[in-house]
Amino acid sequence: RTRVRSMGDLGSIDDAFDAALNLEESHIDEGWEDGLREGEKLGLIDGREVGFAKGFEVGQEIGFYSGCHAVWSRCVGEDPGCFSERARRGIAAFGDMLRSFPIDDPLNEEILETLNQVRGKFKTVVALLGMHHEYNDAVGNQPTVTF
Repeated sequence: RTRVRSMGDLGSIDDAFDAALNLEESHIDEGWEDGLREGEKLGLIDGREVGFAKGFEVGQEIGFYSGCHAVWSRCVGEDPGCFSERARRGIAAFGDMLRSFPIDDPLNEEILETLNQVRGKFKTVVALLGMHHEYNDAVGNQPTVTF
């Protein structure tokens, strides 16, 4: 026998289809939210690791420059005539830049621009001193001594 459906039955069939369609959409939305939360968490972890590594590199480079400045300043202190007047002014300006470098302010948005200025001043001083050197942090590229 064939059953005759009433209008109420049609409504419940439409509701079932709507529920099935909404179920898929709700799963997509739920997956999106889960992915977003997980991505934010992983992004924070990755960002912290990259920031730590970059901060170490910047500190290492500034330490190198500070060491060079300390040696040059000591030379000037022991023998003021060892470098030209222009070179001595360059060394002094380089020291001022190093002292004003925002090493204790990792959130400073201008830190990379300031680092580039320090690099430029370093190159200038090295040229004034007649030296040919640049910062190289690669451990494997250290000069070797042979006899």
